[in-house]
Amino acid sequence: MVAEIEEPGRLRIVGVGNSLSSGIRKGVVIDIDSAAQAIVESVDKARAMSGYEIHRVIVGVTGEHVASLNSRGVIAITHASREITEDDVARVQDQSRVIVLPPDREIIHAIPRSYSIDGQGGIRYPVGMSGTRLEVETHIVTGAVTFLQNVAKCVHKAGLTIEATVLEPIATAEAVLLQDEKNLGVCIADIGGGTTDIAIFVNGDICYSSAIPVGGTHVTHDISVGLRASQEESERVKREWAAAMAGLSHPEELFEVLSLGTDVPRLLPKRILVEIVEPRMHELFLMVRQEILKSGYYNLLPAGIVLSGGGSQLLGAADLCQIVTGMPTRVGSPREFEGISDDLRSPVYSTALGLVQYGALHHHQSLSSAHQNSMIGRIQRFFTRIMSRGGGG
Repeated sequence: MVAEIEEPGRLRIVGVGNSLSSGIRKGVVIDIDSAAQAIVESVDKARAMSGYEIHRVIVGVTGEHVASLNSRGVIAITHASREITEDDVARVQDQSRVIVLPPDREIIHAIPRSYSIDGQGGIRYPVGMSGTRLEVETHIVTGAVTFLQNVAKCVHKAGLTIEATVLEPIATAEAVLLQDEKNLGVCIADIGGGTTDIAIFVNGDICYSSAIPVGGTHVTHDISVGLRASQEESERVKREWAAAMAGLSHPEELFEVLSLGTDVPRLLPKRILVEIVEPRMHELFLMVRQEILKSGYYNLLPAGIVLSGGGSQLLGAADLCQIVTGMPTRVGSPREFEGISDDLRSPVYSTALGLVQYGALHHHQSLSSAHQNSMIGRIQRFFTRIMSRGGGG
């Protein structure tokens, strides 16, 4: 996905590239050459559509190896003025990242959630305030070093440089969640091919993230086994005819499927398909519920669950999720993009669009930071000249 930044908060999609996700299973690389080739194919298509040369990319990662925790950092403010500076914020953030990690894991994200000064919490931006003790609560996401290195190898083998590595549900949340939902308390469940990615937001901040090793590919596999059909045929049947729960179609409605070893399609009642799909989707949403309970935030999510990803398009998915989890559920689609076709508004593209949005946001923040540092530098030089003139006079 390639986008132009028209102005802060406004993106125009100018290039898209799709390719079959080869060499990756459940978010983990199993064949570097195949995965690299898939990346090359999709990047070539996006390059041709956008007209831009592509050298640096923002990469989404997921997988069962991903874990998260919340950490606190504390420092003393020792300046005579007691005014908190950017350096103090950087120091306390570094302090919060000092955690005991096994040698086979590394930090993917360290996201500051909120600050407190002298015990007063809920502070978003402490720079310029006065105090003697600064604390920060940070959401830390970690991943297995070898898995992350293999992803990086695929990208480098495709001739690209990684600008940033982003946990996929964090990216998806950028594209589909409303700020009011984040403030109220919400869980996003992004149903991808091999995994379902979870991110929980409370009071506007992310507080829990994980990945469940079940996704849309498992539903396709169940259909393939149950109907004795190829993976390709099973995927087609799933997209065109499947439903997540019974009662959403006429019991006598029929569908066509081409079984292995035959050239003549069979006509089967749709209820057979639902009987295959519903148990797997019920299992998936039960795992989502268990993950939310494990997080400890189950009773703090009045905005409920937002589903995204290709698996969320299954007829009745949101209804079944609401029944199994006991939480209000909606399907989220990408928002706030210019030049986006109706096809790209599908939940299938939520993560890719979220990665673009994440990149644009951090690009804007880096520019703002650079501008702010430049302004501070000019102000300091201005006062230095004044002091110098005063001393000379």
